[in-house]
Amino acid sequence: MRDEAPASSPEVRWSGALVAIAGGGALIFVVSFVIAAALYPGGTWVQRTSSGHSFFGNYLCDLMQARALNGRAAGVGAWVARSGALAMFAAVASFFIQVARLERPSVRSRLVLRAGVLACVLGAGVPMVTSDQLRAAHVALVVAAFVPALVATIAAAQICLRSPAAGRWIKAAALLTLGAGAIDGILYAFAYGAHGLEMPLPRELRRAINDLLPLLQRIATMGLLAWVLAVSWGTAARRREVR
Repeated sequence: MRDEAPASSPEVRWSGALVAIAGGGALIFVVSFVIAAALYPGGTWVQRTSSGHSFFGNYLCDLMQARALNGRAAGVGAWVARSGALAMFAAVASFFIQVARLERPSVRSRLVLRAGVLACVLGAGVPMVTSDQLRAAHVALVVAAFVPALVATIAAAQICLRSPAAGRWIKAAALLTLGAGAIDGILYAFAYGAHGLEMPLPRELRRAINDLLPLLQRIATMGLLAWVLAVSWGTAARRREVR
């Protein structure tokens, strides 16, 4: 971990700004998606005619679409969800910067910083290019963001698992996020790769993938939220120690 700095130094002030961005962005994300879920007209990819929001049946992207999957207009809820997603990408970018600072500058810390920020920049385009309007571009952005995100997440998990500054909650959240996110991303790429290549999948396999993808996405999202907040809590605690 980097040497501690005087309380009045730019290093300490920068740490405070990172914590504020991560905590504020995560809070805005949660509140926004609770509101968007309450306003969501209904429909999942498995049950298009259902009413209301399904926590483990809907993708986060479903809440951002101008028109819900059951065909009804989503209205203001879609814009609330998009705003929340942008706030979360800001929080995750701050998180990757904080994780990179848990060890002295190295190839791994630079990888976390660069790949993580790139993933957030690419990911910020996802809520702006929704699947109901530009589906091909939406899928392309998701896959493009997934690659650097996976690289950054693996490197970030390695740092957190090795750093003495990372407590048990940080390590547990890192493992949960990495496991669920990796499986979800691989399944997503496989499903849409098969679709793009016009490769028919057995009906039962297609059904299982449709059920698993939103479930894994929610588990990975909850793990990431916990990880972001745990790392930020640790940063704030270290900042208090030097004040």
